[in-house]
Amino acid sequence: MLYIHQFPDWTRFRFDSPKVLQALGQTRLAEGKLIGIMQICGLKDIEAKLLAEDIVANYAIDGYMLDLANTLAEVELKSKGSQNYIKNYLGAIQNASAPLTEERLFNWHSAMGQNKVLKFREVPSEVQTTIDEKQLHFVGPNPERLQSEMKNFLSWFESANIDGVIKAAIAHFWFITIRPFADANGRLARAITAMQLARTENTTHCQYALNKQINIHKSDYFKILARTQAASGDLTEWILWFLQMMRNAIKDSEELFASAISRIQFRSAHANDTFSAREQQLLDEIMAGRLAQPFTAKEAAALFNASHDTALREIQSLMDKGILETNKKGGRSMRYKLVDSHP
Repeated sequence: MLYIHQFPDWTRFRFDSPKVLQALGQTRLAEGKLIGIMQICGLKDIEAKLLAEDIVANYAIDGYMLDLANTLAEVELKSKGSQNYIKNYLGAIQNASAPLTEERLFNWHSAMGQNKVLKFREVPSEVQTTIDEKQLHFVGPNPERLQSEMKNFLSWFESANIDGVIKAAIAHFWFITIRPFADANGRLARAITAMQLARTENTTHCQYALNKQINIHKSDYFKILARTQAASGDLTEWILWFLQMMRNAIKDSEELFASAISRIQFRSAHANDTFSAREQQLLDEIMAGRLAQPFTAKEAAALFNASHDTALREIQSLMDKGILETNKKGGRSMRYKLVDSHP
């Protein structure tokens, strides 16, 4: 069996343009919507959470388990942190506009891999993975080819004029197929992917945890890579899968902003309404999710440290304004929720 890199023109990748462009359009639409949401809501603590999840998943894909809480603490420290593998991953995103060079790759590998020697591998690279009781086998290019293969890759990465998301998918596949190092090639490929996506989105922030989705669908990831590496250059299946993982990750991020969007929409819809201090307090607790819906007058009274009857008056006032409604139960067990909110 021939692997893709054994064909003389192996880097002349091709794909089914109509299929890929349709999926790309869907992905770009979702991406643009998320960027708009983030511009309105701000990243705040969500970015650190996304970055930590992305880094932990990057290692989990390769079978290394990192502690999420410790990773989050390091992410929040940024350049003051002590873990170079985290600082380098952050740097891939925050300094995405800087060129990807051999020196930069060697530094990343020194942080993310086991071998601290700043050079490409000098031994064959053979990988065997068991997925769903099936053996997947791949052999990378011979060591003597690595210098020219990486020169070609880095030149393409810095100069190719193609859609940035498609470029990220191709770069991921290309690098992980060359396998220029003795270890950590997958982790490095995913760092390069994060860098390219930051470039195309013109951001220095992490906006979604793509590696988390890859890890969830790890079996498919390895199987699709194996099939594509054993083919003659058609990347259609790989690119379509990559775009689907992006959309999954973007959807996850959107859900993190759901409560913030609800608050913004509420304020917009009721911009001309005036509320008493207690009414505003009650609404703030509901919108922040600290008062779960549907709630009782007793639960509202606890917020105000007031009587049941006082809480009822505030609730009734908000019902008269069309903001609260009952949840189809009577008596003192009556429950309330925002109008049009989910039961």
